[in-house]
Amino acid sequence: MLMENRNKHQEIKEYIIGRINRKEIVPSDPIESENELASKFSVSRMTARKVVDELVVLGVLTRYHGKGTFVSERPKFKDLQSFLCFTEEAMRRGLTVTNRIIDYKRDNANANVAFRLNITTNKQVWYIRRVRNVDGEPYAFEDSAYLASYFGDCNEEILRGSVYYHLERKVGLVITYANQTIEAVVADEQLSTLLEVPVGFPLLKITMVSYLKNGAAFEFTSTYYRSDRFSITQSAYRTTMS
Repeated sequence: MLMENRNKHQEIKEYIIGRINRKEIVPSDPIESENELASKFSVSRMTARKVVDELVVLGVLTRYHGKGTFVSERPKFKDLQSFLCFTEEAMRRGLTVTNRIIDYKRDNANANVAFRLNITTNKQVWYIRRVRNVDGEPYAFEDSAYLASYFGDCNEEILRGSVYYHLERKVGLVITYANQTIEAVVADEQLSTLLEVPVGFPLLKITMVSYLKNGAAFEFTSTYYRSDRFSITQSAYRTTMS
């Protein structure tokens, strides 16, 4: 019964995301009510509500009290002049980046990747894991998934260099913006070995979904940075309260 509920849960998510991707429903359009979803997929209203809640948290849907749930507005597209990849940021500081490839493979998108990239699980992605070294020292571990239809072929020569350089200069993609989530985590045994830190060492985790100029998500990456070698500087501006 538990496995059946999980399958139904994923089926409802893929149904809603599929309708959005096919433009059957567009930003500001309402989706079916939780009762309608529950009836359509023969599940409890609670199961349908959990799916909708997840899509609301991820920004795919927006819920308005007393009105219903609607497809969220897409962000306006703009060129991100400060949206630098790891290699570009290091080069700007006069540092040298090398990459240690842990593994890479092409496979169907798992449920999490499919959800983040707004695709179905039968779509192919490149799973790529690398340790990013700066001047010979490990700075970050990168766990990425790229939509294969945009990435094209992958090989070790590409992965030893800048993936973004390959995608923009060789493939011709126009990368415009990314949504990022930053959180504090600690190193488990695997990250401890890869980043050469003790188990429990504090890390910064940045989860990023990157988009092309046409609005398509093509990359889902989680990067774990050593907190002793990486920091974030951000300007903030106070607005006057009326």
